[in-house]
Amino acid sequence: MNFCINWLNSLRNRPQLSYNCFMKQLIIAFLLVTATLFANAQTVIKPGDKSIRYDWIKPSHDFYKNIITDTAGKVLHEFMMEDITTIDSVKKQIVFARSRQVPIGFFSTDTSFTDLQLKPIRMHEIHYQYNVSFEMTFGDTQATVKATKKGAVAYVKNFPMSSGYFEDNMTEYIFGYLDLKKGISYTLDNFNKDTPKPSNPFVLEYVFDDVLQLTPGHNLECAMLHFTHGDTTGYVWIDKSTHLMIKMIGNFKGGRFVLTKV
Repeated sequence: MNFCINWLNSLRNRPQLSYNCFMKQLIIAFLLVTATLFANAQTVIKPGDKSIRYDWIKPSHDFYKNIITDTAGKVLHEFMMEDITTIDSVKKQIVFARSRQVPIGFFSTDTSFTDLQLKPIRMHEIHYQYNVSFEMTFGDTQATVKATKKGAVAYVKNFPMSSGYFEDNMTEYIFGYLDLKKGISYTLDNFNKDTPKPSNPFVLEYVFDDVLQLTPGHNLECAMLHFTHGDTTGYVWIDKSTHLMIKMIGNFKGGRFVLTKV
């Protein structure tokens, strides 16, 4: 940016430069500045945004295998997740429900409710063996978390948020519904009660197309997204025909996770 401004000032100080030539150089300088600004800009996606293809959202029932390893490659956890998406046209809501067992013998579920524009309404998270649950409600600029332990309310906390955020537990479901353009960085603000700051955005970029071979002779054409989420970075593969997430790899400070649709 400073280079372009300095160059423009130098042009204006040249008396021998003709008016037409000066205007051509001015246009070039303007284009350089504009290109620099757009190259560094990020596109923010909010519920209801035109970048979300709501016609791609379909009821589904899927299973994912998750393997978490430490920095040396040692397996810390290996478990299955059951993901269900339903659309209630009467209540005008979308429900994302997930269950898993990690560590072995410890079951948890989380259920996220959004409107048809994917604006979060509420979320219910239960950890059965710990006898702990969380109920979350979401307003335009505030999220409220009520924690219950052994049948008694442990706390109720309010968190300020900027308008237009998503909710963490439903975010991974919607990657495939995003109609992203290559070379553009997209930001999705994201409420996460378990991070130091409740605003914990995803930054996504559609990097290229890839072919995943799930089994011999069974290839899937996928859109490959790069993501950053807090201190975690990685890649997501989206089936271009079903718009479902097929694979996700994330590297974080303590290791790596690999999530694969089965």
